[in-house]
Amino acid sequence: MLQVFHYSRHNSMNQAVAAFVPAPEGLLKFVYRHAAEELGHERMVIHDLKSIGMWNDADADGAPLPATEALIGYLYYVGLRYGPVPRLGYSFWAEGAHSHIQEPLAKICKDLQFTSRNITFFGAHAEADEAHIQQVEEAIGKFAQTPQQQALVERVATTTLSLTGQLLDQVARRHL
Repeated sequence: MLQVFHYSRHNSMNQAVAAFVPAPEGLLKFVYRHAAEELGHERMVIHDLKSIGMWNDADADGAPLPATEALIGYLYYVGLRYGPVPRLGYSFWAEGAHSHIQEPLAKICKDLQFTSRNITFFGAHAEADEAHIQQVEEAIGKFAQTPQQQALVERVATTTLSLTGQLLDQVARRHL
């Protein structure tokens, strides 16, 4: 969860950075709105960690794991280099992941006796992401028009998934 804190506090900003690259007005409106909606999600992570006695204020200033830092940096790079269309690749899987993690999350919550109060990032946040994934899919369908744009959306999705997998591996190695 600490790594989620580190990257989620950048999601609003790296989303907004993508608007530096010229894009259709409709897509820019989506980017600005979505960036605003992502703002502050890291506070849900802090809340969740505090609710189980696992947050230390010094954690906010600690260095993220290398894969987390690579994910953060890559998303800024994508935004600045390619703009908002390819950035949708990250949003596509990140906003749609909650339905795929519900079963393991339910088991973790049961095993650790967590309640909805302890998992606001993966609970209340997931509810908001149900609307977000529909918006992202519509934006991809509308704005990823060329084969090159579609390939970049796919590349960003697979690269950020790979980096997230590396992040999980690094967390596991650190704590096992």
